[in-house]
Amino acid sequence: MASDFTKLPRLYIDRNFAANATVNLETAQAHYLKNVLRRKPGDFIRLFNGRDGEWLAGIAAFGGDGCTVTLKGKIREQPEKSMEMHLLFAPIKKDRMDIIIEKAVELGATDIHPVLTNRTEIRKINEERIRAQIMEAAEQCERFEIPTLHPLSDLKTRITGWAGPNPLLWCCERGESPHISTFRQTSWAFLTGPEGGFDDNEFAFLSGLSNVRPLSLGETVLRCETAVILALGYAKMQGEG
Repeated sequence: MASDFTKLPRLYIDRNFAANATVNLETAQAHYLKNVLRRKPGDFIRLFNGRDGEWLAGIAAFGGDGCTVTLKGKIREQPEKSMEMHLLFAPIKKDRMDIIIEKAVELGATDIHPVLTNRTEIRKINEERIRAQIMEAAEQCERFEIPTLHPLSDLKTRITGWAGPNPLLWCCERGESPHISTFRQTSWAFLTGPEGGFDDNEFAFLSGLSNVRPLSLGETVLRCETAVILALGYAKMQGEG
């Protein structure tokens, strides 16, 4: 049945779902449906909230800046909770950070942690914009849950006492470290560095932590976004293998 609806627009909204319930969409979503997709009352869309599966909804009316839809029924069940996968990364320039956020969502990251390192050039982030990117990426790639965006924090503050799933795997381009292909885990947490890598003080700090393990992504030095894609892609394949 779900395959009949795969070409319908798919939107995330944080509301509780029930058959025949009326839901008001966000202003940006109403604009997207009316002015970009040229949808009209009577057309159907898909909605998900990260909890109740995916639902078919009919557009009831556009009014002002909003849009009202009526939930018709569930078309896909909510899957079991995804494998836990944390990404800790240093913010980089806008276009390239957009890639990190998009691919992190597509590859299954459940928690996204921006961290400040000594060489981080971008010291402030727009959390509202990033959350919008996360939701859009989840809508497009057919994910059912929305990854959690954690507040920007200092690297040492975030990592000291790390209690996430298994050790934190530090993608390290210096020294001799086990290759990522040697790791087999049921949940993951990766740390990738800024442009220019971690400095000597951070390298010494990370090397001295029992809850952090270095790993190698190969012989070449990768760009920040490439390292994220490779690490998360490997974890996703392990989880699906």
